[in-house]
Amino acid sequence: MKIRSRYSAPSGAEINITALLDVVFSILAFFVMISAGLATPSRVGVDLPVANNSSAASTGADNTQSQQNMLIVTLDNMGRTLVDGNVLDAAALEQVVRLHIAKYPQGLIVMSAEDKNVTYQQVVNRLADLRRIAGDRVAIATSRS
Repeated sequence: MKIRSRYSAPSGAEINITALLDVVFSILAFFVMISAGLATPSRVGVDLPVANNSSAASTGADNTQSQQNMLIVTLDNMGRTLVDGNVLDAAALEQVVRLHIAKYPQGLIVMSAEDKNVTYQQVVNRLADLRRIAGDRVAIATSRS
């Protein structure tokens, strides 16, 4: 006859962890939803650069001379390109830029987008066009802070 001890554990002892797993996955789902809500939107707002006042340009005759060598191309919020207040299409802009570079070989083509509503993509597209025409003679104008 086999004698059983009073203190022995039953042979089929189990630990039920279903409730623990439910709690862990609930907490995980909570943090996933919170982190998705706190994530920054995919659209990135980019402000055009602003120069600080400490880097002021030259004054006097030197400044006048350098301004004569610059062709300022302005981009408005409607995507139009202006040179000296005149709206130009792509072909006319190319002709004006080529004439300016021929007249002033060391001159600059300055891209200015002073309107805050100009999209960054418009500026990039126009800079690409100007760079294709004038190469490394293209610069970006900034507004003073």
